[in-house]
Amino acid sequence: MICLSRQPQTSRLLGEIGTIEWSRRTNGILGRGERARFVAAVVLKTARVMPRLLASRAGMRGSGPDPSRLTPPDTPFARDVAQACAHLDPMIVEHGYRSYIFARALGEVEGLECDPEALFAATMFHDYAFQTMDALTDCCFTLAGAEAAVQVLESSPLSESERHDVLDAITLHLNPTVPRAQGAVQHLAHEGILLDVLGVRGWQLDPGGIRRTFERHKRHGFTVRAEPLMRAHGRRVQGCRAGALFLAGFGPALRTGPWRGIDRAGSSAYSAGSKQRVA
Repeated sequence: MICLSRQPQTSRLLGEIGTIEWSRRTNGILGRGERARFVAAVVLKTARVMPRLLASRAGMRGSGPDPSRLTPPDTPFARDVAQACAHLDPMIVEHGYRSYIFARALGEVEGLECDPEALFAATMFHDYAFQTMDALTDCCFTLAGAEAAVQVLESSPLSESERHDVLDAITLHLNPTVPRAQGAVQHLAHEGILLDVLGVRGWQLDPGGIRRTFERHKRHGFTVRAEPLMRAHGRRVQGCRAGALFLAGFGPALRTGPWRGIDRAGSSAYSAGSKQRVA
């Protein structure tokens, strides 16, 4: 069962924050009033999901569709997207693949469909600018990722509306909630990403299928390695949503998620491998 009781309240707080139009107009920088509303929305979302996250970490198992049977679209455009992201850190690339798979599975839970190529482009590009965040000083990394996607989208078979949805999904993904009313691609991309980061709604999918998805698309210590990068971006780009997320308690939620143990082990393995390569 999907709990939607507080989503309208959270959505009203957010308004147009995070949309591609808002991001391009503001560089992804929150105004004073927007910052207060964004933080309040994050606090509301965190309070709603934290009890279930704690239960998941304690071993409570869920049930639902098996995400491991799902695969990315096998089309020329999907291959173009994958090729455009191939130079990125595997941590980022595999996060994109897992987010797509989980988004599709949650779409089955909700009975909600969207264009699979548009969804794939959104999930693969949503963290495109992640590993170059240290070069950004005046704009949100989600906007940089959206602008990087524009060139690939120009040669795609997607309609103008679908291309907009991809860009919108990329910049919206940092919001605590993206309701269905903002678009199927936007909503499902957000939900798949949130599941892969925090474990939210993981209880609505087959746990064995989640485990097999992790085996196929390794986590590479994602949350452990990504947290300091996000924190640094939040400090460097004053007023961006990344900083507001940690102000509102995103850090404890990140460390409470059920994947934290897996990611600690993955981060340690990555560090050990890096030292061996340097030696």
